Amino acid sequence: MAEARVSTPLVLAAASTMLAIGVVVYLSVSGQTADEPELPAAEPGQLHLDDSTPEATAESFYDAWRRRHWGAAGQLSVDQAERAVLQKQAADAELPREERIIAERGWDALAQAPLTLNVDRIDIDGDERYSLYATAEYDFVGHPYRRRVVMHVRQTDQGYRVSRMELGEVLTDLPPMFRGDAP
Repeated sequence: MAEARVSTPLVLAAASTMLAIGVVVYLSVSGQTADEPELPAAEPGQLHLDDSTPEATAESFYDAWRRRHWGAAGQLSVDQAERAVLQKQAADAELPREERIIAERGWDALAQAPLTLNVDRIDIDGDERYSLYATAEYDFVGHPYRRRVVMHVRQTDQGYRVSRMELGEVLTDLPPMFRGDAP
């Protein structure tokens, strides 16, 4: 009986095809494309600043604001929002030492809770100016916290910046210690 042989070029072509199919399958399963490098995941509690879109800027600003990262909030703000950042920073600095220690513990705990800013509607207010109507969601001392917020964002030479923030209705019950109820 004669031995069947496959030519070397055919074997190499088949192996190359199988390798290419394997790479395509791997990338599709991992959610990556060959052109998109994987971005490193942010550490839990780490502040991520992004001013590339109105939505990303609004979320980054709100996250910096709630965590009391005044430098970062100041970088992402102009106009009324920038003045509000400076006022809140000054008010925090004026807290008596004992109150400040307690407040800082709360701020540190809050910084560990990831924020989601769900944008419900975006109004275009003119040339590169936007109003984002959203709901901020995160955990506050172990309880879900949801609050309506309107973020006014505009384009600047440095990227998008928040020009005004309107804090709205709190949509969840606060824990008893923050409502004035007995523990």
